[in-house]
Amino acid sequence: MRGLKSVIFVTGVCPDNCFYCPISYQKKGKDVTYINESKVRSEKDLILEACACGSRGASMTGGDPIARLDRTIRYIGILKSFFGSSFHIHLYTSGTLLTDDAMNKLVKAGLDEIRVHIIGKRSWGALRTALKYPISVGIENPVIPGTEDLLKDIIVRAYELGVNFINLNELEFSETNQYQLRLRGIKPAEDGASALGSKETAIRILKWVEEEGLAISVHYCPASFKDKVQFKSRMLRRAKITRRVYEEVTSEGLVLWAETPVNSPAIRELKLKNLAFHAGDVVRIHPVVAKSLGGKVQFVEAYPADPRKVLNTWFRD
Repeated sequence: MRGLKSVIFVTGVCPDNCFYCPISYQKKGKDVTYINESKVRSEKDLILEACACGSRGASMTGGDPIARLDRTIRYIGILKSFFGSSFHIHLYTSGTLLTDDAMNKLVKAGLDEIRVHIIGKRSWGALRTALKYPISVGIENPVIPGTEDLLKDIIVRAYELGVNFINLNELEFSETNQYQLRLRGIKPAEDGASALGSKETAIRILKWVEEEGLAISVHYCPASFKDKVQFKSRMLRRAKITRRVYEEVTSEGLVLWAETPVNSPAIRELKLKNLAFHAGDVVRIHPVVAKSLGGKVQFVEAYPADPRKVLNTWFRD
């Protein structure tokens, strides 16, 4: 909830073909690896990004991380070796490819938790396999409108098996799944990012779990939560940790700086005071300093990624 975990997209490869999969065209079906918003080009990128975000753990996702088991195990080992055993790592899978051998290797590497997406019999078999090991085992499924009875059945079976928790995610609308969702009569909610009726279905299920007295943790996660809370919290932390001396951190987790031409009259004096920094054919200065300058000044707002991803620019004459 505090954005303290880095998201490692191990691979876009997946043995399943769920019609509601929201993964982007850039990643879906492609054997690419990302950590947060950055492409992983070498294994040290995992460490550098986790440090930049002040992460205390990581989630391994995809695609299906089990589809690239050796890579997943190697990444878990690298993170645990560098950050220590308290660095909490959880993994998402449908369980289609999960075997005893794979589970044994994952646990030995240091995996702390596994979340199975129930799509059929093999998912239930994977749950039974995972429950034999000393790690936390849960279920994580999207709430598709019209599947209330199915989800209730999943919860009851999970309770009987001894599953530790269940996460119900609001069904997301994306450019890659919206056609398939609409074909099935599922419409987008007003926010355009979630499915109409998904939230209401989840709330009814939560109330039902309470009324039935089922002693299992069931959590509902709104689609907006990822961007408005998790992503924003992680960006704010990354901005504070990686802030350059000429940058200001905004309340939204973005960074703000000012730029002015190198021949600006006040630049010489600012350089002498170590308040101006060359960046190509411009000089970057802190927004507070820029407000005291005359002449043409451009303000730049960006994501605190590496390199910075510019979102907005505007001039103040």
